[in-house]
Amino acid sequence: MSLTRLAIRNLSRNRRRTVITLVALIVGVVGMVALRGFIVGQRGSILDNQMKGTLGMLQVHRKGYVANVLGSPLTMDLADTPEFRAKIAAVPGITAVSGRIEFGAQLSTPDLKPPPDDGSELPEADRGQTSFLLMTAFDAADEIKVTPRRWEWVASARGKMFPGREGSFIAVNDDFAKGLSIPLQQEGAPIPPVEQQLAVLAPDRDQSLNGENVVLIATVGSATPNDRRVGYMPLATAQRLLRMEGRVTEFAMATDPKFDTVQVKNALQAALGPEFEVHTWSERSPFVNDIVGTQDFVFGIISTIFLFVVLLGIVNAMLMSVLERVREIGTMLAVGLRRRHIVQLFLIEGVALGILGGVIGLAIGMAIVTYFNRVGLPLPAPGAKVNTVLHPDVENFYLLRILIQATVGAGLASLWPAWRASKLRPVEALAHT
Repeated sequence: MSLTRLAIRNLSRNRRRTVITLVALIVGVVGMVALRGFIVGQRGSILDNQMKGTLGMLQVHRKGYVANVLGSPLTMDLADTPEFRAKIAAVPGITAVSGRIEFGAQLSTPDLKPPPDDGSELPEADRGQTSFLLMTAFDAADEIKVTPRRWEWVASARGKMFPGREGSFIAVNDDFAKGLSIPLQQEGAPIPPVEQQLAVLAPDRDQSLNGENVVLIATVGSATPNDRRVGYMPLATAQRLLRMEGRVTEFAMATDPKFDTVQVKNALQAALGPEFEVHTWSERSPFVNDIVGTQDFVFGIISTIFLFVVLLGIVNAMLMSVLERVREIGTMLAVGLRRRHIVQLFLIEGVALGILGGVIGLAIGMAIVTYFNRVGLPLPAPGAKVNTVLHPDVENFYLLRILIQATVGAGLASLWPAWRASKLRPVEALAHT
């Protein structure tokens, strides 16, 4: 206790040096907390976009569908019946169910001018264009409960995806629509004649090519830099196009956050049986876990370098303290204080600096993180068209770890100056000027 009181008195004696050391430590801790909050917020945004923007928490397919998903196997479909949906919804933790069909299609735009009267070919510049895209069909009333984030990305049509459960409408990525110069159907405007409508062409499950005339009702932005060749249409329209009335290729589910997703998955798999396969969103998008792991690795390196630079400042400050207190150290050794007590004294000073700087830094850092968590931090991803609003957050375990690191690190940074001070000879120290 005597050494502790002496250490605290020594820190208060040279306030300028103590304040400079504390400021360096506080800035380091604040930077680490703020950076961690940003990383966690970015991770949450990425995961949220996957879970609530595209995939849903869980998906059900016919067994073998995912292994052949690149071929868009329409033959591996499911019966979309009230009984099957009720069986899925009965599993504890599942809050919403949406049936979907994913299929490859061609989208053709109408010619800009009618063909010449003389029977010659229309000039290339006046012809319509055709492009491939991946189409996802769903019932908007069900899908909005599973992937509500998708509706936040609607860039036109006043946030509406489709006006009803069916109809000859599509929504496509806004860049895709601009690339093909597709006109947007305005609200209240009459539906154009068939020859001025778009045409969606797709092979059905029997590989027969079918077509459906549609109009563009909305364009959708993207919060991630992914392929822009995507489109959406009402489920009933896609079932008519693909000759799959009453059938879907997958069911997507939303789950209660209070339930563990893996446990819900296992319960659903047991309820449906071996002829079906259930996947979590992370199993359908394993690259997201790679992104999160890379972020954690990079952040670990950055935080280590950050803390190391701060601790170097503490070493320098403690060495300066030793040089300024040579006569004082000699006096303490001369009156009987042991060398280990000198080491303990400087270690206590370093630990006290670490605790005080760590607590103040955590308080300021958490204030910053809490503020931006409440108001949000708009930050578009590279190549994205929709702003991603980050809500920084920091885990309690990380805060405790930072406090321990600051305290232990400051103590270790004081070890070298403390050892130097303990090696001073009393006679030489007292003669020091």
